[in-house]
Amino acid sequence: MKKINILSFILTIASFSFLPISLIAQTIHQWDVYSVNLKANEIRSNPYNEITIAPATGFLYVNFIGTSGEALNKSYEIPGFWNGGSEWKVNFAPPVTGGWKYSTSSTDKGLNGKKGSFTVIPWTDEEKNLNPVRHGFVRVKKSGEVAGHYFEYSDGTPFLWIGDTWWNWTNRKIKPETFRQMVDNRAEKGFNVGQLFLGANGWGRESSLLDETYTILDTEHMKRVEEMIKYANSKGITVWIHGWWSRENLNLTAGAEKVKRYWKYLIDRFSAYNVIWVGAGEYNMYNNGGFSLEFWKEIGAMIKAEDPYERIVGLHNTPPFWDGGADAPQWATGSVMHNEPWLDYNQSQVGH
Repeated sequence: MKKINILSFILTIASFSFLPISLIAQTIHQWDVYSVNLKANEIRSNPYNEITIAPATGFLYVNFIGTSGEALNKSYEIPGFWNGGSEWKVNFAPPVTGGWKYSTSSTDKGLNGKKGSFTVIPWTDEEKNLNPVRHGFVRVKKSGEVAGHYFEYSDGTPFLWIGDTWWNWTNRKIKPETFRQMVDNRAEKGFNVGQLFLGANGWGRESSLLDETYTILDTEHMKRVEEMIKYANSKGITVWIHGWWSRENLNLTAGAEKVKRYWKYLIDRFSAYNVIWVGAGEYNMYNNGGFSLEFWKEIGAMIKAEDPYERIVGLHNTPPFWDGGADAPQWATGSVMHNEPWLDYNQSQVGH
């Protein structure tokens, strides 16, 4: 009988225990958020303000490639986002089961050439019943006699929009535990959408994610926001996000480039979560915030193009009898946006 060399066996096991965590394959569920956390060699002064809007000009990308099962030969190139200091991150929601591998690319050596792999398994029917977002992302029904008239999850499960409005939820005075209590309460009551204003220009400084110049991002607060969205998803609630409110002279106080930059960041950071995009709140208030109507059409098209999962996109409009609504006689996007190829559903507002 051949004897085992105990010393070499122990050394072999010990060597595995010191493998980098990134090299150890993980197992997650379909539509879960898989995050790649990285450290840059160079700390840049303001990476947020360096975000470019032109396609394929990002600082960090991660290429996810399916290696087995349903994922075989499927490929997604996901942009990374700055997470404060030297931290960078990529969030990916694998849409199909099977094996996946990834590799990073960047001009920063600390972010470039990192590799890893993971396996994606399906949720059971019982697990899906416990949390409806496990059916995938919300989309417009694609096939059948009623195609184009109803919402459904990615696996075809019908989705009935039962929304609750959380406009000022990004206020720094709101404690995370208070937010979780509110989510628990709404989930118990059957709500499945939390309608959020994730404002660059929120209700005052305490609710805004950007500074008054719209060039400096509060990454620490953004981390808290991400945890809040993650928690809402864990309770079966899809998050409906708009990042700007069309206030008076927004074209001058922010301008087109800054509006687009913030949207690019939101998509890069949150597209892997179960969310719905809304180009702006009250987009047509104060004569479209000083922008042309074509600008908001560009925002909708940009969001649709940047989201790797083809999320549904809408716009939130103002009624004409509100302050700032006199120049916005349309109450619904159907009268002005219905034929835009990126618009997936019409929204109407007749006041409260």
